[in-house]
Amino acid sequence: LTSWEKQILQLHQLPKLESLILNDNKINVIELLEYNSGEAEPGALQSFEGAIFPALTSLQLAGTSISSWASIDSLDNLPSLRSLRLRNTPLTNTLGVGEVRSTVIARLSRIEYFNASPITDRERLEAERRYVSNVARELLMTSSEMTLCDTLNQSYNNNTGNCKDNNQAHSEIDDTQTQIFTLHPRFKALLDKHKDIMVSLTAGSHSKG
Repeated sequence: LTSWEKQILQLHQLPKLESLILNDNKINVIELLEYNSGEAEPGALQSFEGAIFPALTSLQLAGTSISSWASIDSLDNLPSLRSLRLRNTPLTNTLGVGEVRSTVIARLSRIEYFNASPITDRERLEAERRYVSNVARELLMTSSEMTLCDTLNQSYNNNTGNCKDNNQAHSEIDDTQTQIFTLHPRFKALLDKHKDIMVSLTAGSHSKG
């Protein structure tokens, strides 16, 4: 098997499919996109929850060719998914075991087992808070750069060492922040849950300034 879209998705309406073992298949991308059900307001999007793999509780992806976190993020659209196996992939091979586990837990809101090991409430809490802290630091770096630009009414160009028009700088930083949110679709929900982290990081950056 090589294609999630052309081969695996053909099984998605099986109402009683609970376990899917895809180990050692050359699947490199998983897409579970949002769709318009026809019942929502015009232009609104709904997730596939309740419509795609509705009973799937266990998914094994060890030895596949998954290479991006976007594929893992898509799995959060599986409403019943509770167990995931993910190892020996291009995505995980360059990271430590602990980092992979923590990041997967934070990105997937419902899983209770990862690589056959149970996830405790404490582990989930710590994983989510670490994830929020890391992404928040990325955002604060862009915010700090913009604060300096506003002060000087210009922006530093890292490529040339010269300064650019401030409006252009604002646009580029807005684009960067939008990209960060796109790469981390659960961040906003987790930030609301762990908002004290952002408060702490912001206070720390102000004190350093």
